[in-house]
Amino acid sequence: MNTEAFAEYSLAWLAIAGAALVGALCLNSLLKRIGGNRSVVGRSLRWTLVLTVLAAFTLPAAVPGVEQISAPAFIVVMFESFFQAQGDPAAARRSLLGGLAVVFVGTFVASAAAQMAWQRIRRLGASTVSSGVENRNK
Repeated sequence: MNTEAFAEYSLAWLAIAGAALVGALCLNSLLKRIGGNRSVVGRSLRWTLVLTVLAAFTLPAAVPGVEQISAPAFIVVMFESFFQAQGDPAAARRSLLGGLAVVFVGTFVASAAAQMAWQRIRRLGASTVSSGVENRNK
């Protein structure tokens, strides 16, 4: 991927990333309010969905015909599929689907591992505190 395209259009990419971040935070807030995600799997799934949506709006793909310029992959797929008579969205579609799969699986595994580690740390801390209270009572 050509990083010069990001330097050329850095303000546009900052706006895209900012809008995607605001959308992801709103989605996170909505999913928290809906509830039902108090388990490790539920929280991990929530974070996975939020970060996958963030990635969906920010994954870059080369614009066909002008490979030195990158745009968000979902926009390239839409324009090449619906607005170009001879459009070829295959490369952008592969980039988008491959990137989303990697983000989804990676985020779910990392989030679940972090949640389980955090619960184990809390349990060890609680057992240490309760054993200290028992020792003071003797």
